[in-house]
Amino acid sequence: MQRKQHTLQKLLLLLISVGLWSTSSNASNRYYADNTLEPTSGFAWDWSAGAGYYVEDSYLVGMDSYSDGLELDINLAISYERFYLDIDHSQLSGGIIIGYSIINKYDWDLDILGTNMQAGFDETGLDFYSSGVVSELKGIRSRKSDFDTGLRLTRRFENSQISFEYLHDISSAHNGWVVNSFFSHILPWQNWEFRTGVGISAYSADFTNYYFGITTEEATATRAVYQTDTAMSMIFEFHAEYPLNQHWVFLGGWLSTWFSNEISNSPIVSQDYQHKAMVGVRYVF
Repeated sequence: MQRKQHTLQKLLLLLISVGLWSTSSNASNRYYADNTLEPTSGFAWDWSAGAGYYVEDSYLVGMDSYSDGLELDINLAISYERFYLDIDHSQLSGGIIIGYSIINKYDWDLDILGTNMQAGFDETGLDFYSSGVVSELKGIRSRKSDFDTGLRLTRRFENSQISFEYLHDISSAHNGWVVNSFFSHILPWQNWEFRTGVGISAYSADFTNYYFGITTEEATATRAVYQTDTAMSMIFEFHAEYPLNQHWVFLGGWLSTWFSNEISNSPIVSQDYQHKAMVGVRYVF
């Protein structure tokens, strides 16, 4: 029995680690109208797994503007009464969420949630893609991944959803706040399901300066000191799924993010956008 419990604990830790590997501002299927993050009667869980081929560019200077490879697609949803844990990679904006439903009534939801908003990086680049020191980033301090908690208010419609979030970092990374707003729509067509979403996020000066500011200790002849203010970003996401048979599902997606000048003017940022595309399959148990 102890061995089984130990194996389950290791599997859960692995899944959580995969959820934290997300490389951009991120969220889960909480952004879409068919999300399952609602109160349940007792314990409930569901999961699927697969893999996909991705292509993306990086916004950090010195990083490869074109990278590709295989990426795991692991989705796990666990709920008990009003508590839930959701690890979702079925959307490119997916990640890990821990939450508690306060209100779930009349198509309105109010939740307390915790999630990772920004991946850490250092002079080797983004954590997940580290492959040695990047010359353009050499000498910068390490930026830690954050973990943010706060409130999320959602209004659902038949095939659409709009949500607003206020989150604050509790990991002692930047100690700042993030405000997210997101509108999404699901369009079924024959056996296809298409999803589109548009979101706008605002980041406090503490957040922006922690990740994209340059201190005097980091400054060089080609990297000036940089301090800025509140920043913003906008994202667009498109996702499509098609059932191949009873268990296998084909999926594909596109995610674009655009950054305001407060981020793109940073000496360690090479461009004011980032794109990522993915195609793959997953097995639904």
